[in-house]
Amino acid sequence: MTTLTSPPPAPVDPPPEISPGGRTALRGTLIAVAATLVVGSVAALSVTAWGLSTVRVLSDSHTLPAAMRSLVVDTADIPVAIRIATDPDAREAHATLRLVNTANSGDHRLALTTAGPETRIILEGRPSPTFGWARGGEITVTLPPEQARRLSVRTQQETGVVHAQADLDQLTARTTHGAIVLSGSARRVEVQTVDGEVTARDPISVRERFAATTSEGEIVVDFRDAAPRTVEAISRTGDIVLGLPDRGPYLVRAQSGDATRVQVEETSDPAEATSEITARTDTGSVVIEESDDGWGR
Repeated sequence: MTTLTSPPPAPVDPPPEISPGGRTALRGTLIAVAATLVVGSVAALSVTAWGLSTVRVLSDSHTLPAAMRSLVVDTADIPVAIRIATDPDAREAHATLRLVNTANSGDHRLALTTAGPETRIILEGRPSPTFGWARGGEITVTLPPEQARRLSVRTQQETGVVHAQADLDQLTARTTHGAIVLSGSARRVEVQTVDGEVTARDPISVRERFAATTSEGEIVVDFRDAAPRTVEAISRTGDIVLGLPDRGPYLVRAQSGDATRVQVEETSDPAEATSEITARTDTGSVVIEESDDGWGR
């Protein structure tokens, strides 16, 4: 019987040795790379630490006139939210600012001016050119309920959300980059945003006119009690969803670039209509339906 044996493995040549000069060059390269990483990390951490060390929280507060019937809040290009709220325990109206900013951006404060029944609140201060992320906050206007019901409020801002959580006479809100969130009631509501949605977290009550316009956002609002006499909801790219009380008939003018669904009692006679509803979107869909007693559909 013949036994076959495998040939011995071929000898493997050892890796060539690095010359002393090569080893010195390699060590130098590794040291240079490590030093660069360390220096970069230290520099980045130093810049971050310096930036954080300059961040501070600013606050300011003013009492608003009891005879005020019109309030204007203007934040210019400083990104803050505006909150309008009522407090049954409040004896007087007041405005409060809380703002995060950098120390080298100067002070920010609420500048208050009053002319007759109108009060204006302007957020003054120089925006930070270095740390744009370190700017933001909120202006809260707190109102006694009785004064709020007689008050016309107008807000103007470049960037920031509007939270209207009060029963007002009239609300007019304008923002470029931000949402408008509604609750409560008003005689008239006119709101406009370019890049943001218009929404109501709970059904709202508007007696005369509701108008909402947005370019890049949805409009989702339910009405309680009775729909306003006129409703206008216009969006360029977003969907529109309106919930109306079962108190029609309604004169509905709806136009969409996607789909339109109207599920309320309709009429073509303006004299017979409880409300006139206009809803238009270029690329989104339109849904007009009966609102539930609560918010959920």
